Amino acid sequence: MQIVDAQVHAWSSGESTGHHRRTPITKDVLVPEMTQAGVDRVLLVPPLWDLRGNAYSLELARQDPQRFAVMGLLDVPPEQAEPRLRAWRGEPGMLGIRFLFNTKERVAPLLDGRYDALWPVAAEAGLTVALLIPGALAQAGEIARRHPTLRLIVDHLGVPRGATGPGAFEHLPQLLALARHPNVYVKAVGVGDYALDPWPFHSLDETLRRVFDAFGPGRLIWGSDLSRLHHPYRQCVAHFTEGLSWLSDADREGVMGGNLMRLLGWQRE
Repeated sequence: MQIVDAQVHAWSSGESTGHHRRTPITKDVLVPEMTQAGVDRVLLVPPLWDLRGNAYSLELARQDPQRFAVMGLLDVPPEQAEPRLRAWRGEPGMLGIRFLFNTKERVAPLLDGRYDALWPVAAEAGLTVALLIPGALAQAGEIARRHPTLRLIVDHLGVPRGATGPGAFEHLPQLLALARHPNVYVKAVGVGDYALDPWPFHSLDETLRRVFDAFGPGRLIWGSDLSRLHHPYRQCVAHFTEGLSWLSDADREGVMGGNLMRLLGWQRE
C-alpha cells in the first residue's frame, strides 16, 4: 500500500506562527521523516509565512514529482484571480488550490460574494479545491450545490483551530450534512491532536466511523499536517493503518492515498 500524506507545510524561509514548528521543514528535513514514518508521497501545502509563497514547494515537486506535488495558495486578490486559476494546472507540480477561510477576516470576503466568480472557473479548469472553512461549513455546502462539477475538500474535518476533546466536534452534524453532495470530500488531518487520550486515540473512534459511514470509503482522505503534530509522525500514520480496525484493506488503501491520487490525477510511477 502506498501511503500519501495529503497535507504537509514545507518552507525554507520565514518564521512559522501559532502552533506550528518554528524551524523550517525543508526537503532535507522532510524526506528522512517520511522514511521513518513509512510515507511514500506528500502533497505540499505552502504556508502563509513562507516568504517565497508557492515557489519552494513547486521547486521540490519539480525535483521529485513522484514524491511531491503541490496544492497551492492563491497569491492575488479574488477579483484578479481568474487568469491565474485558468493557468494553475499548467504549472508543473501544481495539482490543486487551497483557500483559507479560518478566521473572521478571511471568511468575510467569501460571505460578501467576492469569490463567487472563481468557483465556475476552478471547475472549468479541472482544479480540486481545498477549503479550510471551520465555522462556515454551510458555505461549503452552497458552493458544492451551485457547482456540482467542482471537486471540493473540507480540511481538518471542519475542526476549529486549537479545538480539542469533545468540543472539537460540536460541528459534526454540519460536517456530515455535506456528505449529500457527491463532489465534497473530507480530509482527516492530524486528528490525533484533537484527542485528549494518547495514541491510538480511541476517543476519536466513533467520530471517525461516523464520518467514514457518511462520506464512504472513496471520499475520506488522510493527512498529517506534520508541522503542528504533538505526537510522532509514525503514530499519525499508524492511527489509520493499524488503529481503525473497521477499515478494510481496500478502504485503507483509498483513505491512505488512493483517494487523493485519483482526485488530483497524480499519476503513479
